[in-house]
Amino acid sequence: MTLPDLSDLKKVDRVLFCEQKRMTVSFMHCPLCNVFPCKQLPADEVRELHLSPLMERRVVKFIPRRVKLYIIKYLDGTLKEAPNLDPNHPEWELMQNVEIVYQVGKELVPVIILRPKPQAEREKVNKAAKKKLL
Repeated sequence: MTLPDLSDLKKVDRVLFCEQKRMTVSFMHCPLCNVFPCKQLPADEVRELHLSPLMERRVVKFIPRRVKLYIIKYLDGTLKEAPNLDPNHPEWELMQNVEIVYQVGKELVPVIILRPKPQAEREKVNKAAKKKLL
């Protein structure tokens, strides 16, 4: 496990003024809000929350989504995605040394909840980052 940089931790462990609630709130607790992610938070700040070691990501379920995708497996074991493959009229160059073609009809998209880690775990992460700094 790589220890986080202390400045990276401070990006998430801060307060901000919430325009929805009209009050000062902890940035780490934004995911607990009913309107998260709101228009106040740019995409890079939401990404910071997801990547922060102070936050806990948990997959609660998967939602199936229909897709049509072909994956070609060649004799040497390599895989190649072929989104424009026509199974009735395949391209000759693409089909050289093909072992099998997989048709994917569905993908599972995870539903993730994001919560701050318990205070004790956050303190451990902070202490480890401070030791790394020294």
